[in-house]
Amino acid sequence: MRDKQFKGQSFSKLRRRCLRKRKLFVDGEFPPTGSSLFFSRPAPSDIVWKRPKDIVKDPKFFIDKASADDFSQGILGNCWFVAACACIAEDSNLWKKVVPEYREQVFVPESRYAGIFHFKFWRCGTWFDVVIDDYLPTRNGRLIFTHSKSRDEFWSALLEKAYAKLFGCYEALVAGKARDAMVDMTGGIGEGLEMADFRTEQLKDRLFELLHQAKSNLSLMCASIQAKNSSEMETKLSVGLVRGHAYSLTDVRKIPLKGTGLFSFFNREKIHMIRLRNPWGGVEWKGPWSDGSHEWTKVSESEKKDLGLTFDENGEFWMSFDDFCRYFTHIDICHMMNTSFFTLKRSWKESVAVGVWRRGTRAGGCGNHSTFLDNPQYLLDVITDEEELLVSLEQEDRRSSNFRTRGENYTIGFTIIKTDLNRKYRMHDKLDRVHAGPFVQARSILTRLPLKKGRYCLIPSTFDPGQEGEYILRIYSSGGIVLKELKKELPSPPRFFRKPKVAATSVCVSSVEGFKLPEGETGGIEAYCIIKCEGREVRLPTTEKSMKPEWKDRVTFYRRKPTEDVVVEVWDSNLLKDYLVGTLTLPMSKAHEYTGGNIIRRYELVKPDSDGKDQHRGFIWVKVKHTTNLREV
Repeated sequence: MRDKQFKGQSFSKLRRRCLRKRKLFVDGEFPPTGSSLFFSRPAPSDIVWKRPKDIVKDPKFFIDKASADDFSQGILGNCWFVAACACIAEDSNLWKKVVPEYREQVFVPESRYAGIFHFKFWRCGTWFDVVIDDYLPTRNGRLIFTHSKSRDEFWSALLEKAYAKLFGCYEALVAGKARDAMVDMTGGIGEGLEMADFRTEQLKDRLFELLHQAKSNLSLMCASIQAKNSSEMETKLSVGLVRGHAYSLTDVRKIPLKGTGLFSFFNREKIHMIRLRNPWGGVEWKGPWSDGSHEWTKVSESEKKDLGLTFDENGEFWMSFDDFCRYFTHIDICHMMNTSFFTLKRSWKESVAVGVWRRGTRAGGCGNHSTFLDNPQYLLDVITDEEELLVSLEQEDRRSSNFRTRGENYTIGFTIIKTDLNRKYRMHDKLDRVHAGPFVQARSILTRLPLKKGRYCLIPSTFDPGQEGEYILRIYSSGGIVLKELKKELPSPPRFFRKPKVAATSVCVSSVEGFKLPEGETGGIEAYCIIKCEGREVRLPTTEKSMKPEWKDRVTFYRRKPTEDVVVEVWDSNLLKDYLVGTLTLPMSKAHEYTGGNIIRRYELVKPDSDGKDQHRGFIWVKVKHTTNLREV
């Protein structure tokens, strides 16, 4: 993925200029004024912007190393961002990408300190380098927003400022999705899960395994409890949990108990447990398995040591998975997809496409609208027998544009339809729908989708037509796929005095029946078809052994000689030699009969005998469409 300078600001050039002039950097693109704080109201007069050196005597960018303790939420309602940062801080490989040249970002003048810092965030396929000055909002000499537990440490506060600049102002960070922040700092794949979709015990077990596997794959996770209205936001439950508040999900474990049958409730050798962290710090869970509760006496000392168990008031706590499911309503995951070839863990093959919905040409809305096929289209070839794909569609974050024009994210989704085996140009008619929706108002959606071997057309779209914006489509597979955008509407005009393509003929073979088995065959044939037109031919897939082989694949030919007949051959696939079952010739002198395209007709299969006379060999059911309007198929 490419890197880009946000607002066109180059960190190295700006720092050199400041050092040359011996002046500390002041960011004109995100100035230390009220406009950088709020967009809906004036800034309180008691908020003062100060540089770290004016807040403490000896400011540090880092103290020791990055950790979750470096992120405590301030007065801003951005727990989703703080919880995401706490997850990032625990993985050095991740935060080093967000904090480039971290060893050089210091407050010591002799180390080229110039009041300028920079951070990187991922957006829709691009890493943006965001430059800031180190003026921070304070009240009574203390930071009012995100801060570290140590007053001398400032990397978390500066990271938040860079993120606020990306959004337009600090207030724009109020209310958001933790998965979006985690994706912005990793380039991972965001997924949102609703606990309401996992009500049964079987589904809960499936959810636990999903979370357990995600954690083992180093994915980042947060959880929250939905507030029903604004008055419930950040109110505390009697068990210590807070509504409308994002918690970092820091571990997923199957913890052995000392023996079995000690509790009828547990009555099993291991208990499923979740560890969470509150970005506020000390406000923790007070129920079973909370810090110091008697349930921990059922866990061995060695197991406690392995868990790194402490009972500090640090905002981190364990709870049983059953209680987790009882109270929490949403889970945000940022999947870190392993695309390495040399790995012991499951590896994925990634296909990426970046595109634009553009009004008038490529913004047709969902399948409810007649303009649906005006959207971007992608040819999707699944090359293994059956594949579970992970399909991620992410739009550019409309909340993070300049705050004077910021809006809510669109409702987005994608549709997959069957397409022609030889499709080269954009589709202008709809075939069988394989997948549609759901359409969700979110920055990104992730769908797990089983698809059989074949060729499909994938269409990403907004729900309503005419909505413009950029998007990134990412597809992950085990066996590999081929993803290619269909850009051309029609065949190109001919060159060197060749005839133009003036018609199109589509042929869809449904089934074959009533044929005689070759000598020695029993139970049916493994059949395939070859469709021939104007010197070109396309082979349909080979079926399972059957007395009535069936297909659902279509072939479309764009034609220079529309009066030339189309031939369909049916073959029996054999180890030594394939056997011709019979042939259908579609006479194009009757092209007027092929205008509908949706009517399945039965035709006779024939095969010449030793005297050259056609003999009846069975029946074939076919749909044929012929048109002189190339935009109909």
